[in-house]
Amino acid sequence: MKTLIKFGLAAAMVFATAMPAMAKSWVVCLDQNKDARFSDEKTPALTGTPDFFVGAAPVYPGGANVSSVTNCAQSGTGGVGRSAVGTFFAFGGLVAGLPQSITPNANDVFYVVWHFRINGRGAFDTTGIVRSSSTYSQTITGSTNPGLVPTHGFATITNLTTGTASTGPAPLAAFKITTPEGP
Repeated sequence: MKTLIKFGLAAAMVFATAMPAMAKSWVVCLDQNKDARFSDEKTPALTGTPDFFVGAAPVYPGGANVSSVTNCAQSGTGGVGRSAVGTFFAFGGLVAGLPQSITPNANDVFYVVWHFRINGRGAFDTTGIVRSSSTYSQTITGSTNPGLVPTHGFATITNLTTGTASTGPAPLAAFKITTPEGP
């Protein structure tokens, strides 16, 4: 019996260490017509892109599908169809075309600081460059609940396609953030 227990524990340890770390993900849908504010300072060479912005938007569970969403509301005509699980806050500055002292990376768009407040579970922050590529990473700079998201590490951002905004001319912006499982 002791041998069976030893083999069982050994097998459990091998299985546990061989499993990849579980990840958690959330979807953010931001209606730029009502959930963002843009500075009056603009970079004319980049077709009048604002130099600074702030925004706040709902956070949905990672499985939320925003591919045909016409507004970022939880439900109703054109809604996400899922309940928000938190709120996303952002501020950022335009870095496209910078630095000029060396060749800039054409995919770099904004430098941002993001805060994710997950209702009843905690909050976490990330920072980094928003890129025009389909996926990129952000640095996790802190977490109020290491069981939700580790206090440091990297999150993967995947840009998502949405429907068209029914609330004005600016497009909807959506992405999925995937973080490593907390300890």
